[in-house]
Amino acid sequence: MRAILVLLHRYIGLATAVFLLLAGLTGSLLAFNHELDEWLNPGFYEAPAEGQALPPGTLVDQVQTQHPRLQVWYMEYPNEPGHTALLAAVPRNDPATGKPFDDPNQVFYLDPVSGEQTGKRFWGACCFQRENLIPFILEFHYNLTLPGNWGLVLMGLVAIFWVIDCFIALFLTLPRGRPFWKKWSTAWKIKGWHAYRLNMDLHRAGGLWLWLLLLPIAISSVAMNLPSQVFKPVVSLLSPIEPSVYEARGRMPSDQLGVTRLTYQQAYERAQEEGKRLGLTAAIGELYYSFEYNFYGAGFGQHDTEAHGKSWLFFHGTDGRLLGQEIAGQGTLGERFYRLQLPIHGGRIIGFTGQVLIAVLGLVIAVLSVTGIYIWWRKWLARRSSKMRQR
Repeated sequence: MRAILVLLHRYIGLATAVFLLLAGLTGSLLAFNHELDEWLNPGFYEAPAEGQALPPGTLVDQVQTQHPRLQVWYMEYPNEPGHTALLAAVPRNDPATGKPFDDPNQVFYLDPVSGEQTGKRFWGACCFQRENLIPFILEFHYNLTLPGNWGLVLMGLVAIFWVIDCFIALFLTLPRGRPFWKKWSTAWKIKGWHAYRLNMDLHRAGGLWLWLLLLPIAISSVAMNLPSQVFKPVVSLLSPIEPSVYEARGRMPSDQLGVTRLTYQQAYERAQEEGKRLGLTAAIGELYYSFEYNFYGAGFGQHDTEAHGKSWLFFHGTDGRLLGQEIAGQGTLGERFYRLQLPIHGGRIIGFTGQVLIAVLGLVIAVLSVTGIYIWWRKWLARRSSKMRQR
């Protein structure tokens, strides 16, 4: 049994090492993604005008009037003075061809008081200019910037194998024979100072000391990439999770989805009204529209900083009726556990301390990947040398 687990650990580790190395390094930066982006591009976020902020719908209409080939699908509406509103837009369909115009996806930054545009960028554009760096790293972290859903699926599979390997690696540190605790204690120590021994100790002891932190990150990675395909079905075996509005409407025939009649401003006002009725105290920080499934989503809070996840309300794009709600701290145990995955993954669940911890863990994941490759390489050299001597 142990020999099989050793082989599994070796080949799962080799298959996922490069991906985890990249994810660890990029994830370490993304622990402070908003802060870093604001530091790199202060002009995008500073709104000098003072006074009453314009309604969200006015900002949306302004962008779409100035850029008639684009349609806004997502916005962040600021609830702090001196901060810009963010509006993300995608190409409209060309009436002549029925296909989207050949325009890139764009993000606009507007002063919410004056409506003046303070910045613009092409989301996901490559690579290392300061205006592109953080969005590119964000996209690369989640899907390697591969087309379609290939990157999400690939990184989701890597995350599944990572979860499995966490348990295999823990088992392999357990000693054979007695005294158990005395023998196991050596696995927690860094004892050697020559290259191979040091790498082995760093790999084993580092994984052991931080195992209870690494496993939640691995699990949340599955939730981020394969929520409906893997995470929710598995969690539902213990506690039910209702399909999201996106999932539920994705199963409906297109002729039953209705047509768009509700404007962004009307959706915002409906969300305010319904949020007040439900006792939601945080202001609406995000609003998006699903063109594919004809519904609006309103998120209460700002920049994913809510410790227990944002609360969301969803409204029909035709008549504005409430389609569903995801209230932080409410629902089944499975639903609450699912909503905690984003705050866990970004460390926001325990505030600034959590962000620092995630930044450090990202580097640890990279070190574990590199040391694992080094250990395999040295053992491979030893096996090859042994075979040559036998010949």
